[in-house]
Amino acid sequence: MRSCILVVIASVACSSYEGPGTPYLGSGLDDAADDDGDATGLDDGTESGAADDGTGDGAASGLPCEIDELLATRCRQCHADPAKFGAPMPLVQRDDFMVPATTDPTRTVGDLVGERVHDAARPMPPTGLLAADELAAIDAWLAEGAPASADDCGGSVDPTDGGDPGELPCEPTDVFLAHGDGPDGGFAVPVVDDVYMCFTFRSPWAAGTQAIAGGPIIDDERVLHHWILYRTAEPQEDGGYGPCNMPFDSTFVTGWAPGGDNFVMPEGVGLELAGPDEWLILQVHYNNVAGHSDAVDKSGVAICAVDEPRPQTAGILWLGSVLIGVPPSTTGFEVTGTCTTDDWPEPLHIMASSPHMHETGSGFRTQIHRAGGGTEMLVDVPHFSFADQQDYPHDPPVVIQPGDTLTTTCVFDNESPDWVLFGEGTSDEMCFNFATAYPIDRLPERTCGIL
Repeated sequence: MRSCILVVIASVACSSYEGPGTPYLGSGLDDAADDDGDATGLDDGTESGAADDGTGDGAASGLPCEIDELLATRCRQCHADPAKFGAPMPLVQRDDFMVPATTDPTRTVGDLVGERVHDAARPMPPTGLLAADELAAIDAWLAEGAPASADDCGGSVDPTDGGDPGELPCEPTDVFLAHGDGPDGGFAVPVVDDVYMCFTFRSPWAAGTQAIAGGPIIDDERVLHHWILYRTAEPQEDGGYGPCNMPFDSTFVTGWAPGGDNFVMPEGVGLELAGPDEWLILQVHYNNVAGHSDAVDKSGVAICAVDEPRPQTAGILWLGSVLIGVPPSTTGFEVTGTCTTDDWPEPLHIMASSPHMHETGSGFRTQIHRAGGGTEMLVDVPHFSFADQQDYPHDPPVVIQPGDTLTTTCVFDNESPDWVLFGEGTSDEMCFNFATAYPIDRLPERTCGIL
């Protein structure tokens, strides 16, 4: 139903967490040392002594320095060597552009890169098209046939870190991991372009339990694309797994995507968790288009939970609309949901926005219309991607006063000959902003304007 983004949960014990203040980049293994001999407890896929920074040496890569830096800062979070998070190939050496593309062997990687950087419907990078000067630089280089360069760029350019979630300030109380019938109880990821698998667990928490922090456990980063943790009142199999069939009441708790970090709640604020009569669903998006036959994953999340609630309770406010009917062969079709707050007893603090649509979604925005006049943008995603849905933090939180109005607009491009209506399937549509806000428990309703 939803493939959004933030922190997930699975109940197979194991992590590499060493205690408060240490990095929490999990491999899903509880060994004392890893395969690469660096005694960190993490297996990063390299041999002992091998470098694995996802970069190329500027002098030896054959890339002009301008292109090398552009790729490092905008692309190598995923297109490292080896490629990460479902990317089919690296973009580290000039030769990487000259080989046949995995998804279309009749063309080179360079040919497809030249198209995708201009594709507003499926932009690369997924967060949005490159800036005009960046596009001009890569267009010019590709138009010349991607000539090899003898530039000495003074060493490798560090890519944006796509894995390390930083440090947790607490000892995790609950760990939940993807699992299955693969080696060591991991989930054997099939060789497919995209697959959504759901791992289900009975909630371990008493009523009123809150999360004060949490962090991702990243195992097989070659095929892990993103994951989300949901809660539901509909009974699930404790320890079950299989293709996702999301209940309609499933509610976003937290999630992770490449570049994501731990979450730490502000002082005095706790994140609402599932109660004792609820279940958890860890929805994991895998992409194994690169064809890794040995992909086995135990990614997931660790949660620091407290049973003595903090004064403020944060949870999910649903904004958007279910009144969706996108005509056939239509682009730029807009659906809007309006949330009025006249009956709110006090101001609401929105900490993050998590836009969610399906495959025909192309743009998303939530605007605030102040009661006293003026309009502010809460979140604006002009190039929405179903495969790269993200959480957008608001720091400091955005305060919504009683009497303000929030309008959420979803833009759809329907190239099919059929109407697209609201529904749970990826060929159906949704229009939601799962806004993390407090005090969620003092609102009259958790949904606002979606009908």
